[in-house]
Amino acid sequence: MIIRAAFLFGTLVTAFSCYYEYPPEQTPFNPDDVSFSTHILPILSGKCGTTDCHDGTHVPNLQAENAYRELSNGGYYNVTFPEQSELYKAIVEGVGGLEMPPSGSLSQLDKELILTWIRKGAPND
Repeated sequence: MIIRAAFLFGTLVTAFSCYYEYPPEQTPFNPDDVSFSTHILPILSGKCGTTDCHDGTHVPNLQAENAYRELSNGGYYNVTFPEQSELYKAIVEGVGGLEMPPSGSLSQLDKELILTWIRKGAPND
């Protein structure tokens, strides 16, 4: 009985000590600093609003001058359930079997920035 208790105690100590040894990774940005104009617009216009993609030939039009209005009016983000936003799901899961953007997946940082912006309420800042 004592051996079992000692084994259980040792297992618990080991399990909980791992958390402190390997703390969760911090994001490389301050979520409060994420803004549409500084972070999100360059991603959308540079990787999505390109020729033969969301340049006005496919909805939404993600060229710089149209991106925020198109996303807002089209209901592409959901501030209540950000992970369920059409925008976020498209870049994580793809659309109709196609990776978004077709030129190659966004970096994990870009995906985190977009999700953080939606979590903040998707402000036009």
